[in-house]
Amino acid sequence: MTDPIDDLVGALEPVRPVRPASLALRFVFPALLVSAAGLAILIGMRPDMPAALVLPSFWIKLIAMTAIAAAGWFALSAASRPGRSPAPGLIAAGALVILLLFVGLANLAFAGPGNRMDLLMGHSIQRCLPFVVLTALPVFAGSLLVLRRMAPTRLHLAGLAAGLFAGAAGAAVYSLSCNEASLTFLAVWYQLALLIVAGLGALAGPRLLRW
Repeated sequence: MTDPIDDLVGALEPVRPVRPASLALRFVFPALLVSAAGLAILIGMRPDMPAALVLPSFWIKLIAMTAIAAAGWFALSAASRPGRSPAPGLIAAGALVILLLFVGLANLAFAGPGNRMDLLMGHSIQRCLPFVVLTALPVFAGSLLVLRRMAPTRLHLAGLAAGLFAGAAGAAVYSLSCNEASLTFLAVWYQLALLIVAGLGALAGPRLLRW
């Protein structure tokens, strides 16, 4: 007579571990393409893109948002596994946000009084906030799909990390359409939009990521 436990154990097969990076290729990268395509259809990319590529303001926007997104992804990857803390990634992202805000406010403080309102408000504020958030939503959905296929235990923090990553990634995509050159505009409105998405992620995490 065979042992039932041995029979059960003998039937087990090794499970290939799932990594966030491989899931990102399935869910996040296509979401980024959807965001870019949607943005191009709705408002278009910069018509002066060849000239914009030599402007420091173009690269500052893109690199700053990409750096925050990278920190957010690091936090998301950690939050997707039990026993790992997303705190280092979230702290790094927070430090970048604060640094950029400090630079933007310093730029405002040193500007002439007659230029400060233009630096702060720009000429496209009415579309910056909604379009950054809209551009971030497909990436947010892709990030949640990554987390749902992993094993997050700190659901508020996992949602926060997903929202932070998606908000910054959406802002990076939106920067390809935006011709604002002000550091203050970037520091205030871009970051407000990405923090809105991060806040939504923190609120939605426990509902959407529950096992």
